[in-house]
Amino acid sequence: MKEDKLAHASNDSHHLVLVIKSWEKEIPTDWRNIIIAKALNYCIYNESLVIKGYLLTKKRLCLIVISESHSIRHILNVFAKEVVKGIYNYENNFGKYLEESRTFNELFIQYPLYNPYIIKLITGKKIILPYNNPHVTRLEKRIHDYNYCSAIDYSGAIGPVIVQTH
Repeated sequence: MKEDKLAHASNDSHHLVLVIKSWEKEIPTDWRNIIIAKALNYCIYNESLVIKGYLLTKKRLCLIVISESHSIRHILNVFAKEVVKGIYNYENNFGKYLEESRTFNELFIQYPLYNPYIIKLITGKKIILPYNNPHVTRLEKRIHDYNYCSAIDYSGAIGPVIVQTH
């Protein structure tokens, strides 16, 4: 049933966590982040993906996305192909070898993103609670410490991934 829902394109919002598999150890963090940002932007420009929020950490990519013309499965496969191209280009330039035939499931493990605090924070919404929640305070600080996050104020500069804020 769940696959049927993912099989068709829709304007529904998808909340995803993509856990990066072992290839994250093969490439320095800065390069890996650039590869993922380029792959996301490719999907925005070429596959009509709309990103409402994202957070890229060392091992995870949290995404709030809308796919306007393709199924989310198609978008994730295109995203994986672009990541493979980026890995291949990196390793080709630095004398390493990589199989170009990796699939999405070989690069990432996909989970649903259920944490309402992360969802609110990366989509630019404030969390207002009638009490002090130290977990939320730490989470807000941690999210604002990541360079690859839609919650960061780039003060007029362009962020690494195109995000639609309205």
